[in-house]
Parts: sequence; C-alpha cells; structure tokens
Amino acid sequence: MLPPVETLLAMSSFALAGSATPGPVNVIGAMTGTRYGTVRALPFVTGATVSFLGLLLICGTGMLAQAGSILTVARPMTLLGSAYLLWMAWGLARSDGAIGAARARSIPGFWSGVMVQGLNPKAWLVVLSALSTFILPLRDPRGGLMAFVILSGVICWPSLALWAWGGSRVPQGSMRLFNRTMALALLISVGYILWHGL
Repeated sequence: MLPPVETLLAMSSFALAGSATPGPVNVIGAMTGTRYGTVRALPFVTGATVSFLGLLLICGTGMLAQAGSILTVARPMTLLGSAYLLWMAWGLARSDGAIGAARARSIPGFWSGVMVQGLNPKAWLVVLSALSTFILPLRDPRGGLMAFVILSGVICWPSLALWAWGGSRVPQGSMRLFNRTMALALLISVGYILWHGL
C-alpha cells in the first residue's frame, strides 16, 4: 500500500534535500566532472546512487526486522567514512589539477561511487533520519520503504549528475583554486556531519 500523497511529497522533498545539498559525494562528483567531463563522471554518479539505494534497503529491512545492529554499525561507519573523506580532502587541497596519463586512467568510476557513498557519513545520517521520520511511523512501513527507495532513485541520480555537469563548466585554468575550494567544502561538510551526527 502506498503512503498518502502528502507523505510522498514530504519524502520527495527530503530526498531532494539529501541528494542535492552539498556533501562529500556531491563534491567528488563535481570534481570528477571538472577533470574529466560530465559523461565520464556518470559511472561515479550511478555507483553512488546504487550504493545509497542499497544502504537504504539494507538499513530499512534491518530496522523493520527490529535488528538493533543497524544502529550499532552506524556510528563506526560515520567515523570511518569521515576519516576517509578527510584524507581525500587533504589530497585534493595538495593537487594542482593537472591530469597526467596515470590520472586519466584512474577516473572515479562505478565502484568508486559505491565505495565513497557507502562510507559517506551524510548518506548514513540521511538514511537513518528518513527511516525514523517517514518509514517506521507508517501503517505499512514495507510499502513506505519501497516508495522511498523508488523516489530516492528518481531524485538522487539527476541531482548528482547536475553536480558533475556544474563541475564540468569550471575553466581548466582555475583548477588549483577550484580544488582547494572543493577541499574546504569537503572539510566543512565532514565537520558538520560529525558535529550533528555524533
């Protein structure tokens, strides 16, 4: 059974806010678009979207089965993901933006998107917030979970692709400044997540 229309609209707004607002995956998507162009960034965008939907399904199914282990795993994943993203921000801040042959072969692809999103503290917080706010209170939480997964898929991919497209519009001469700006955005994003999520 589908949730009421007003609940679906609220879910859609939440999914849009979670996927379109600045966060680690958005920053990396923009960086990938800047360095390699929108089309070559789309595998990363797809991997990140698939990873988010998988995280939503796994955590949602676990919560509906009253598996407390989901909440136990959330905090260590937030810390691990934050450490990984801070390491990425450090590398980004030191980069001059030049694309050598080795870098051209290491374009962040589908599996990079899966891994970064899976370790993304923002994704864990969005998933847990969505489940507790929208799914668990419903009369039919399983139907609500499936509706939210579908809405998230429809909204998440275009939002991340738009970040990659925006990044592809940055002039190559501004790469060093852009890299440092994105590193700072990543740092602020992780700091905000840790401040509010722990």
